[in-house]
Amino acid sequence: MLGFRPRFSGVMQVRRPRVMNQNLVDAVIMAIAKQKCLDAASIGLNSSLPELGVNSLDAISIVYDIEDRFNIEVPNAMLADLESVRDIVDKLSTLITVPA
Repeated sequence: MLGFRPRFSGVMQVRRPRVMNQNLVDAVIMAIAKQKCLDAASIGLNSSLPELGVNSLDAISIVYDIEDRFNIEVPNAMLADLESVRDIVDKLSTLITVPA
């Protein structure tokens, strides 16, 4: 009987979980706190941007602060669909290299 037999190269690719850059998390939280005059302790990764009063213009200012701090350039397309602090951190973390 002829049938499909998957080929196995003997090498498995394992995805490493993304390590969250705590410096980036802290910087994003501090930028939001500064922009919105909030206590940084009241902001968490799962905080909703609308609940924090962050609108699209605020998000741009927050991202500008992060660009300056980490010497990166964030494409405008990355600013679409930001709903939470975690969204900002996740998108920006793709631009920042963390030493291994």
